[in-house]
Amino acid sequence: MCRAVRNNKTCSSAARPIAGSGQFLNCILFALLTAAALPTHGQTLSSAQEYQYVIEQARNGRHDWALDWLARQGQLQPDNQRIKHDQLIIAGWAGRYQNVIDIHQALPPQALPLPRAALAAVARAYRDARQWPMALSLYREGKRRFPDDRAFSLGETLVLADSGDTSQALVNAQTMVKLRPRDAHSYLVKSYAYRLNNEPYAALEAATKAYTIAPDSPDVVDEYLHALTMAGLADAALRTAQAHSSQISPERMYSLEADRAAELTRLASRPSRQEKDRFSVADRALDAYQELAASKPPAPQDLPGQVPRARIDRLIALHARARTDEVVSEYEALKAQGVVVPSYALGHVASAYLDQRQPEKAADLYLEILNAERAIQVDPAVRLSHQSGLFYSLVESEQFDQAKNVMSVALQEQPAWLRQKGTPLPQPNDLNLAANQHAALAYHYADDPAKAQEMLEHLVAQAPGHSGLRSALAEVYLARGWPRRAERELKLAETSAPRALDVVAEQGKAAMALREWRQAETLIESIAYKHPEDAQVRRLVRDWDRHNRAELRVSGQVGLASDSPVAGDGDLRLDTVLYTAPIGYNWRGFAGGGYATAEFEDVEADYHWYRVGAEWRGRNLTAELEASSNHYGHGAKVGVRALVAYDLNDEWQIGGQASFRTREVPLKALANNITANRLDAYVNWRQSERREWRLTFSPTKFSDGNRRLEFAVSGRERLYTAPHLKLDALVDIGASHNTHAETPYFNPRADLTVLPALALTHTLYRRYDTVLEHRFMVGAGLYAQRGYGSGAIAAVGYGLRYRHDEMFDAGISITGVSRPYDGQREREARVMFDLQIRF
Repeated sequence: MCRAVRNNKTCSSAARPIAGSGQFLNCILFALLTAAALPTHGQTLSSAQEYQYVIEQARNGRHDWALDWLARQGQLQPDNQRIKHDQLIIAGWAGRYQNVIDIHQALPPQALPLPRAALAAVARAYRDARQWPMALSLYREGKRRFPDDRAFSLGETLVLADSGDTSQALVNAQTMVKLRPRDAHSYLVKSYAYRLNNEPYAALEAATKAYTIAPDSPDVVDEYLHALTMAGLADAALRTAQAHSSQISPERMYSLEADRAAELTRLASRPSRQEKDRFSVADRALDAYQELAASKPPAPQDLPGQVPRARIDRLIALHARARTDEVVSEYEALKAQGVVVPSYALGHVASAYLDQRQPEKAADLYLEILNAERAIQVDPAVRLSHQSGLFYSLVESEQFDQAKNVMSVALQEQPAWLRQKGTPLPQPNDLNLAANQHAALAYHYADDPAKAQEMLEHLVAQAPGHSGLRSALAEVYLARGWPRRAERELKLAETSAPRALDVVAEQGKAAMALREWRQAETLIESIAYKHPEDAQVRRLVRDWDRHNRAELRVSGQVGLASDSPVAGDGDLRLDTVLYTAPIGYNWRGFAGGGYATAEFEDVEADYHWYRVGAEWRGRNLTAELEASSNHYGHGAKVGVRALVAYDLNDEWQIGGQASFRTREVPLKALANNITANRLDAYVNWRQSERREWRLTFSPTKFSDGNRRLEFAVSGRERLYTAPHLKLDALVDIGASHNTHAETPYFNPRADLTVLPALALTHTLYRRYDTVLEHRFMVGAGLYAQRGYGSGAIAAVGYGLRYRHDEMFDAGISITGVSRPYDGQREREARVMFDLQIRF
């Protein structure tokens, strides 16, 4: 054992040939050399016993005292060579390699050749000073002069390894092992050479053999720990150190404990065999870091970089455990303390910022990582993951063009085909498919799902077994209003990856869109149990929670200035309905009421109503049944309404409603105690979010004998789409025919309305689920009335809409219309509003 270690003193850091190489590299030669007796010469001393006492004290660690004593004796006896030789040896014990070199270079010729112990001390000093040629020359001189002393062979091999000639070092080590197969030190030198040659498993094999031969040797334990650590077996290294705790310094033990925690951290992100064990390794890693923090670590000067390293590695373990809020807070604490977090941990911090909905900070970190990666060779999969993180950071901060550019760069870096050694045919590059998938979704997020659909369908045709591409295509289908098409795509994806997170999440969304409530609940509960930390899962859980809440709807309109014979003057209409939370999955009860009033030339109309009913929602079918109590100055009148809507497929829907004493009756008719029964039937065709048309047929029978027949065609065509801007062409065509001309309410014998318009919708603000947008509308058309000719219609409107977390949705708009009634031009301005709250 190195005497400095035996006396609870560590070897000088200056004596380490390579940083972090351990006690073995500094002390192994001591164990072989100090057993040799110091050279003896016949010189006159003040006292031979005193001299021997000084040497013994030096052996016991009193190096400074012994060297001072020898220096004084050297001044008194300048020709005494033994004193000079012993100064070399004791300075070597003290780890003062520069002192040894200075003494050696000042030696007179008569002091040479050096005795064995002095020669070994000088050779080691040159090795510690990294003066390889001189050290090698001295070790080889020792081999020549003292062929039976294996310390010189060991030293030569170590110098060869240190100087980079690891191949020759390994040849020497193999020779030593063959000559002394039961010599642990030969295996240690072999292990050391392998370690410097970056062959960790060969080094571990050699160190293991040494440990088998001499498990209690401190030198053997030291090298065995280094080999285990380099091979990535941190847990085994810690257990070995704990078994030899008396030989391990507190600094080394703390470092090994940190290595073990880091090993657990690396394993924490890997897939587990069972869902219930997914976070078990991360929990063990965090427990290890907690134990490190709770223990009293050695002084910071004895642990350069260790404590920050443990805190940085803990960031990764926290991220693996999905405790992203703690990742962010700990990172910001480290940053405030001036700790520089390396790139390997910054990716986890950036992901945590993204999860915490701070995409701007995440983007800055991802850019920092990617810029640093340009200067080094990194794993393409790791680089693509960072590019994907930057992509989503830019998407979530509404920087869609920059997001597309990121994926363009990624596609340039990821070739479509890879040529692997030993394989004659090129192999498809999965990373290229992943980059293409993100590039396609970039159009989807930028409100261009048609382009995204085209790209993803092409990719699916090329890789039909890729579940990720199919789930991404299903996401686009859902956004375009095609849940059945998405369902079919997800069934195909399920055949290859039935438990994939993206597949199950999109199946949950599709089930909700199809009103398959039981299936949606099963899927969402399953995925929430397995992946509660995932952002899209949390969003899906919020959607399910919103669905299971009660709902309040309020709508109304107020006439600001009107001389219309239809609406009257000072008209006001307000309707409120409250839906219960779902009952038995498909049912909801509702109740509500409303009020309407207006002034006409000959009468003032007031109407209020109360209603109650039930709604059934299931796959393809929605139905409502309602009973109402209507009050308009002629007693309470009971009304009934039934509604049915049926989805034929993703594009076609038919439906209608029948109303006994409908509320869709002119107020002036009610004021004259005239009621009506009405039937509405419609066919709706919605190709996608860009095109929709509806045909409606509505016969009405008034209690005064009048029969009204109405036809309407309405449509919407998308003209322009950008991430924050949409321009639609609107068309409204309506025609009506009445059997009675003379009625107290406005009742043309026949009329026709044609009103094309343009609607421009601009998003003012969007941050995740919070959206504020405004809308401009302008239209001009024609109104024709039998007996009164035709005239122009002009309409202009402006509106605002605010949505928050899909739990609150409110809108308000003002519209001005100029049109003829009975040949007279009338003008009106109207404010309309609506509100939807889930609670």
